[in-house]
Amino acid sequence: MAAQTKSEERILAVISHLSALAFGVGPFLPVILWSENRRKSGGLRFQALQAAGYQSLGYTVWALACFLLFMLWMIALFFVAALVPNAAQNDTISMIFAVLLMVFMLGMVILYLIIPVLGAIFCGIGWNFRYPILGRGLEHFLGEQVSAAADSPNASLDSASEEHFIAAMGHFAVIIPIWGALTPAYLWLNHSKHSAWLKFQSAQTAIYQLLVNLFYLGAIISSIGLGLLALFVFSVFFDLGEWLVVAGMMVMIGLLSVAGLIVPVFHILGQWAGLRVLQGQDFRYPLLGALVERWTRSK
Repeated sequence: MAAQTKSEERILAVISHLSALAFGVGPFLPVILWSENRRKSGGLRFQALQAAGYQSLGYTVWALACFLLFMLWMIALFFVAALVPNAAQNDTISMIFAVLLMVFMLGMVILYLIIPVLGAIFCGIGWNFRYPILGRGLEHFLGEQVSAAADSPNASLDSASEEHFIAAMGHFAVIIPIWGALTPAYLWLNHSKHSAWLKFQSAQTAIYQLLVNLFYLGAIISSIGLGLLALFVFSVFFDLGEWLVVAGMMVMIGLLSVAGLIVPVFHILGQWAGLRVLQGQDFRYPLLGALVERWTRSK
């Protein structure tokens, strides 16, 4: 029976790592596996925590790296266009930059996925896997007693540090549209009777991310609607000819750009919340935190 249980734990650890293949969904599945085994297998919990951290905090770092590299690609394209005469009409230059962009995008996706795939392979053959940097950092964060459980499949521990780590991953998941809110929502609903602190942190995080998603969706719908309205107004009051559609699109793109500048501010606040929770703080979102705290206490 013990061998069968160990085999099941290996399978669940493999699943927690391979859930990264559901690109952009976030740490939802690893968090479920951690939650369901938090008083059972120390080894499985450690693997699930690593997978959750990689698919939340790791995804954030990876997304920022992609953005910075893409900006460098754009800057290089701008300089080539400015310095090389008729660069836009040069098929060779256009082909080179198109290939570089494709290689960059494919390479970044492979880079993100190869580590959890290796984790799944290692766990599948019974080896204890640690993510680069994240694994050792997590051990240090959890402390010696809990990190030792990573090599002890039958350990039965319940650490407050685990709750801080998993709550922080819920905050970091704000960068993942829509799906990111699933993680704190699950923790809120599933741990309401086990941990008042985790319940509050997860509740305010889920509601905050829901509001961010609603704002973003509303901004998109409003931008499209106002763009179409501008198109109608231009057609009635101005004789723009063939530039009519272009003018409407410019209004729409301008509004979407403004929304695109505002949304990262909400993301930064969520990232800051995750950092503060990792530092052991009891973070509260401005205004929302106090309202959620009063509401959760009354339940």
